[in-house]
Amino acid sequence: MCGICGAVSDRDIDIWKMTQSILHRGPDAQEVCQNESVALGHTRLSIIDLSTRANQPMTSRSGRFIIVYNGEVYNFRELRAELKKAGCQFRTRSDTEVILEGFEHRGLGLLESLNGMFAFAIHDRKDGKIYLVRDRFGIKPLYYYQSGSDLVFGSEIKALLASGIIGKRLDYQGLHEYLHFSTTLGETTFYQGIKKLLPGHVMTYDLESRQSSIECYKSNYDIEESGDSLEQAPGRIRELFEKSVKSQLVSDVPVGIFLSGGIDSTAITAFAARYYGGTLKTFSSGFDFDKGVNELPNARFIAATFGTDHHELHIKGGDMPNVLEELNSYFDQPFGDAANIPLFLMSRELEGQHKVILQGDGGDELFAGYGRYFRVRNEKAFRALSKILVALAPLVPKSNKRYRSLRSMYAVVQKDPALITALIMSQEMWNEPPTRLFKDNWRERLEQVDPFARYKTLHRLFGEKDLLQELLFTDTNAILPDLYFEKVDRATMAASIEVRVPFLDNELAAYAMSLPSHYKVRGKEKKYLLKKAFAGVVPDRILFGPKRGFSVPFQHWLRSSMKEYMIDTISASNSYSPQIKTLMDEHIAGNGDNGLILWKLLNLSMWVRANPDLEL
Repeated sequence: MCGICGAVSDRDIDIWKMTQSILHRGPDAQEVCQNESVALGHTRLSIIDLSTRANQPMTSRSGRFIIVYNGEVYNFRELRAELKKAGCQFRTRSDTEVILEGFEHRGLGLLESLNGMFAFAIHDRKDGKIYLVRDRFGIKPLYYYQSGSDLVFGSEIKALLASGIIGKRLDYQGLHEYLHFSTTLGETTFYQGIKKLLPGHVMTYDLESRQSSIECYKSNYDIEESGDSLEQAPGRIRELFEKSVKSQLVSDVPVGIFLSGGIDSTAITAFAARYYGGTLKTFSSGFDFDKGVNELPNARFIAATFGTDHHELHIKGGDMPNVLEELNSYFDQPFGDAANIPLFLMSRELEGQHKVILQGDGGDELFAGYGRYFRVRNEKAFRALSKILVALAPLVPKSNKRYRSLRSMYAVVQKDPALITALIMSQEMWNEPPTRLFKDNWRERLEQVDPFARYKTLHRLFGEKDLLQELLFTDTNAILPDLYFEKVDRATMAASIEVRVPFLDNELAAYAMSLPSHYKVRGKEKKYLLKKAFAGVVPDRILFGPKRGFSVPFQHWLRSSMKEYMIDTISASNSYSPQIKTLMDEHIAGNGDNGLILWKLLNLSMWVRANPDLEL
């Protein structure tokens, strides 16, 4: 896992400064190259082929192509064998060179063959083109800025800003999305002109005309429904999952597992223990702010069952304002999911001791692990009840529990399916829009953009599917890349740790998405197919035990240890309406739970303060 950056410009750009800005992503080696108007930079976290021959930027044997690459392609050995039969010769054992030489032989046709997580740039010196590519699930990030004769790109926004040619102008579309979803969606960021390359897309940039085109090379929606029966599906899932875990153990450094004690991480541990060539290390964490949700007993049981070298990390929150300030510097823009804090603290404990970790992201979205899927599946039955609850909403005491249930119920009664999928994920009440908390000049600009635009775009792609399948597909294409993978990438790469996600193997994920929705939700049982698939592999204590969700008590912090910090930081901003004081007073007094919106506004205020040159 690494960091990449680059620029095409006639201006004087310091590519070394851009590269150094993302040093945390690759502390093992840093190199740059410059060819006329094209500059490329790379910071390396050495995982496969640890020799200096595998450093980047890497040039193909012919000298025509140069690559900077971040990620892992798990089927690189098979691709290497195919390419050798076609006459390719290799100087390293790295997957980087397989992509590079494969691109020379197959061009863009290679992309659909890559099974893994990646973002890379390739410079074609002969045809005068730059290709930017991102993996189909958006596991690895790639940002770009294009204006006039300039193209700048990188693994993180800070690398683009280090180019010195991009002004910081607030994008109100990104802000409005953040206020509802704790992150920006699709291509949007908080900076006007800086965009995310969408998952499964490739940009082709012509160096002569300085024009670009973007196309989808692999979609997660154009998938033919499987003909397998409900009885056949679990066996196929188990087979593909086992194959995925085995392939993702390929590494020249030790591989470990974040063991949470749930079904997903236990299944990963079970299969990894079979195939790992050595003693497998597992890591579990206890936090001094876990509110009694303790994963350690289950994790110990799983580690003993599968014979892993188990380590418990006992992590204290410490000075949370300072932790939050440090963490936010890695995200480059406001991020409202407080689950990034324990992930960051846990990764920091392992910094310098471990490089590669497997974890279970993706299982819930592919196999219906959340309660909202049950409600959408039974939408007709809930519709009448929802109308009653929505009507009674003003009489219900204000609490986080009320927020979750009423938001969900209100979403289900919408006639527009796009609004159902958007509102069921929004963290704000329909009758209390977050724009109300801003002064007139901010509110007017926010209300000119649609925070649900991304969901409406996805509905146009998935609209022919049944509502549950549409929600599952939407979560896979929105919540996974834009919230969860962004959280995991920044929080772990801040400590130079690579996280792999076996559930997002190409074959496994495509098969899961090809199964009809009624296979995935059976009554009120969550992850029905996974429980069937992992029977006899995952112990019954885990398979049928209660789902344990980890809760970061940021609501409590804002009433206690972070109270003064919140008041000072938010009050110092001149962006908010007088209602914000009422909201803080109400929350501190315990007369209502306004923690979600206050946490987002606190992170926003911190970001604005840290960027005094931001144009609003």
